[in-house]
Amino acid sequence: MATAGHGVYDHIIVGAGVSGVLLARRLLARAYQARRSPHPRVLLIDPQPAGESPMTLAHWAQAPTPLEAWALASWDALTVVGHGGQTQRVPLGDWRYTALDWRAARSDLLAELSADPRLTLLPDTVSEVRDGIDDGAVRVAGRWIRGSWVYDSRPPEASPRQAPRRGRAVRLLQAFRGVWVESDSARSDHSAATLLDFAGDDGPDLGFSYTLPVAPSRAMVMAVRVGANPAPPDPLPAVRRELGDRGWRVVGEEGGVTALVSPPRPRAGNRVLRIGARGGRVRPSTGYALTRILADTEAIAASLDRHGHPFGIPREPRHQRVMDSLWLHAQATERAALESAYLALFKRAPIDVVLRFLDGHAGPAEAARIVAAVPPLPFLRAAARLALGR
Repeated sequence: MATAGHGVYDHIIVGAGVSGVLLARRLLARAYQARRSPHPRVLLIDPQPAGESPMTLAHWAQAPTPLEAWALASWDALTVVGHGGQTQRVPLGDWRYTALDWRAARSDLLAELSADPRLTLLPDTVSEVRDGIDDGAVRVAGRWIRGSWVYDSRPPEASPRQAPRRGRAVRLLQAFRGVWVESDSARSDHSAATLLDFAGDDGPDLGFSYTLPVAPSRAMVMAVRVGANPAPPDPLPAVRRELGDRGWRVVGEEGGVTALVSPPRPRAGNRVLRIGARGGRVRPSTGYALTRILADTEAIAASLDRHGHPFGIPREPRHQRVMDSLWLHAQATERAALESAYLALFKRAPIDVVLRFLDGHAGPAEAARIVAAVPPLPFLRAAARLALGR
């Protein structure tokens, strides 16, 4: 690992979260460096490179991902539970749903990156990012550091707003809190993960829980609430529904808050590219991000290789932007209707179409199948609000 200096770096990455770490690793990968830049100077800046709160990431894929080494468990089926407790088991076909330990992955990946002399890991905070014609710059501890390309993954600065009126942009918060639970006896079935459980949702915001049974007697139970100012979610009622009042114990906790923003801000400047949540890689309507970040990382590397700059990346398709706006508008104002819409997706649409929609990878024809599967009225009302806002 090199020492931070005052020269111009080839790449400056602000933030060593999921998007920052994966991009740093990809920029140093042999397949990229051999074609375009064999000795890139990469600066990765993060205030806490040595520490990370526990975080369990879950995603679905049809092929192994670069994070497969840190997988805790995977499943070939999901369950979805309605408000009344009705349960639907959904086989995933050739897809796998995988949970991974991001804290362990981040620690190992940062150790790998730190051993590379082409990378500088700077434990500090970026107070400002500045775009320029010939280079970008970041302000750290009162001094400016310049780079040919700057990738900004700082948390989005926009604060959430109340439910939309007359078609304004929507900014909601997705709050989540989970517990790791160990039970005295094995679960009767740990072959499927619970993706959406609405059985305990009785608050004003959209709320659900999900369960990741990584072993017969160990599971992560996460409670989620989505709203303009959601109440803190509590996962313990979901634990009690599954395991009863006794015979289990909490052995770990994790949680956080994610901003859901539609429409997202433009990503690219002259020399600065927003990545991760700041770059709209969190799907505004559903909150899923990991596979979008993985795809974005590959697209940035491919653009650098092909064009010499990182901006030749796919734009979000128009049909996807429209669906995000409609779904998020409806989510902000019609909690019960959104529960019905999610349940209808898994009942009426093919699972591969549903998974691509949730991740933001559905094409126009697949988007049409999603529209046909869900109750139309809440989304027609959302469309009317958007139209009145123009």
